[in-house]
This record gives sequence, structure tokens and C-alpha cells, in this order.
Amino acid sequence: MPHRKTVSFPPGSPGGLDLAACERIDNLCRELVERGHTPGIVLLIGRGAETLMRKAYGNRMTEPHAEPMTVDTLFDVASLTKPVCTAPAIMLLAQQGRISVDAPVARYAPEFGVADKKHITIAQLLTHTSGLPAYTSAEELEKEYGPRPQPDGLIRGISRLPKAYETGNGCIYSCLNYLALARVVKNVTGLNQAAFLREHLWRRLGMKDTTFFPTPTQIARTAPTVYSDGAVRRGEVHDPLAHYSVCPAYAPGNAGAFSTVDDMQKHVRLLLGGGRLGPTRIFPRKTCERMTTDQSGPAESNRTVGWGVAADKAYCTPLNNTPSACCLIHTGYTGTLVWIDKLSRTYVIFFSNCVYPRDEGPRKSAVIQARRRIVSTVLDHLDTYRDARPREKRVG
Repeated sequence: MPHRKTVSFPPGSPGGLDLAACERIDNLCRELVERGHTPGIVLLIGRGAETLMRKAYGNRMTEPHAEPMTVDTLFDVASLTKPVCTAPAIMLLAQQGRISVDAPVARYAPEFGVADKKHITIAQLLTHTSGLPAYTSAEELEKEYGPRPQPDGLIRGISRLPKAYETGNGCIYSCLNYLALARVVKNVTGLNQAAFLREHLWRRLGMKDTTFFPTPTQIARTAPTVYSDGAVRRGEVHDPLAHYSVCPAYAPGNAGAFSTVDDMQKHVRLLLGGGRLGPTRIFPRKTCERMTTDQSGPAESNRTVGWGVAADKAYCTPLNNTPSACCLIHTGYTGTLVWIDKLSRTYVIFFSNCVYPRDEGPRKSAVIQARRRIVSTVLDHLDTYRDARPREKRVG
């Protein structure tokens, strides 16, 4: 058998990612850019504290002029806001004793005190088992409550929507759940969740580029998401409901965060460290376990507090069948993905802005398929799983 060159891991750790895997992943990213499926990508693959790949591809901006992609580019992470910002903000409030996750949402957001919403709990919002529908129309909200920004109109509109199913008896992944949670953070703290997270999470972890409100300096290295009629949306959230509600007093909960792969790596390492990054303890281990294991109960929806538990075979390991060995995953509409394997402590952070300069289905489908192949390539080439994963079942 030929010798495999591997990227080194911390002493005593199992597994390794070989050169063949790195080359294949590199080719997948290059092809996405060369075929015009996305203007650019920043990819970071790591294991524990070790960075195995960290590379920028293509451009962050192509129209009206070109700018090369750089590894410190900020991206609109879209729905990654849910597990990386909103869920941690709620759990921080819970451990500070300022809320109870098992309490009705109406205790902290009075708009939910209506007949069919008053029994929805914070935990059910966190796990997408609340009964709320997946989304609603920003245009209809604007007709009802006036032009943006309208965080008050947003929460009133959400509270008046009919439920899609009986609370606790199903699961629909819903942006509305996390928009309501951001309102809880605002009402309890008196701060938008960006200010709360900056004080209690980001600054302590050294996440210097994670924000809902990029500065002019940060905007200059932010990947745009919209190009229409010669105008570029850059440093402003892409999601319509988040865009409708965001303002200095309110940071939305379903989308709206901007971050870099380096900052995201710190958050991932916090989770893998049981709530600790280096000497800094943010969450007790028990809280972190709740954030990284299935909490959906009878709904059986594979949802933690914020994250999804991977069920697609492209994102699962052969040992993905226990709370300590499951894989976590979340994606964002703009073209972002974070995947974490708890057992091998390996993770993939893939950031792109494939909705720019045009939001087209075939382009996004190509990005989604490539992300699947990147993760399955990592799994196939880790020594931890090479013997346990039958070759004929490998994906990609």
C-alpha cells in the first residue's frame, strides 16, 4: 500500500486527513467558481484546535467590479444566525436565571398571549416544534404595519398567524421561531441581541468580526448578496423578514449575522470543548450538551437547541447513532454551511455568497451538492472511519 501523506493532528488523537482528500476538496471548490455557480468561497476544515485547510477561492465581488476573495471576508451567514447567535443568547439568559426555557414565550413576549400561542414554550421555539409556520411575507407585513424597520410589526404579525400544526406534535423548520426568540432577548435585556452577545460571548471568545451591524471597514471586506439595477446590497442582511425588522434597537434572530470562517471556528471549538474555549468557560457542560444533542422529544425531528442532528448519509458517520457520536449541521440560504462531527472533533466551515449576483436554483443546487461531497470526502479519508465506512456506500 502506498504511503499516505497526512496533515498532522494533535498528539495522541486518532485519525488523519490525507493529501488525496485535500486535493479532491480543492478541486471541488475550484470547479464551483470556474463554472460560475458562486463568485467565491472561503473554506476551513479543522479538527479540534488544528486547522487542516483554510483557503479562499475566486472573488467575493464580481459586479459592478471585481474584488478577490480573502480568508478574512465577512459573509451574511443567513440561517446560521439561529444556532450561532440566537440559541446561545437564549441559553446564556437561562443560565443567568433571567428566563426559563420551559416557560411560555408569552411570559417574555406578551404578543404571544393569544389563545393558540399562549402555551408555546421557549424550548419549542428552539427546537422548531412550536406549531408556527415556516415563514411569512415581508411584503404583507409592510402593508399591514408600514415600511421597514418594523420589529414591533413583525412580532405582532407572527403572533397572529395561524399555526401550521398542533404545538409539540410535529416539526416545521421555521424562521418565525427564531425571530420570536430574538424578541425575547430584546425584552428581557433591553438590548438588541448583537449588543448582548458582544458582551457575553463574542468578546470573550475573541470573535472580533461577528456582528449584525458591520462597520464601514468591515463592509469593505464583506461579500455582497444582492446585485440589482446597478445597486449592491453589502453589509445588509439578505433575508426579507430580517431585513424588514433590523434596526439599531433590534437584531433579528433567524438571519442577519455576519461572520468570518476564523470566528466561526472559535464557536465550533467552544461546542466541541463542552462550553469552554481554552481557559474561557462560557457554558456549563450540561448546557452545552443540550445545545449539541437531540432535544426534540416526541417530535423526533433531530433538532438540538439551534442545530440539526445530521440524518442525510452524506453528513453522517458510520457511528452517528449516539448523542456523543452524532454529527451536527446547519446551513444558510446565502450559501453557508457548518458541519461538526462530535466523535472525531472534525468540522467543515464552508462560506459562499451563491445568491449573488443572481439567486438561481441551478447555481444553488450545485453548491449544495459540492458541500455534500466535501463533507463525505472528509469522512471517507479520516482514519477514524476509513475501515468502518463501506466503500460501495460512499457518497460523492
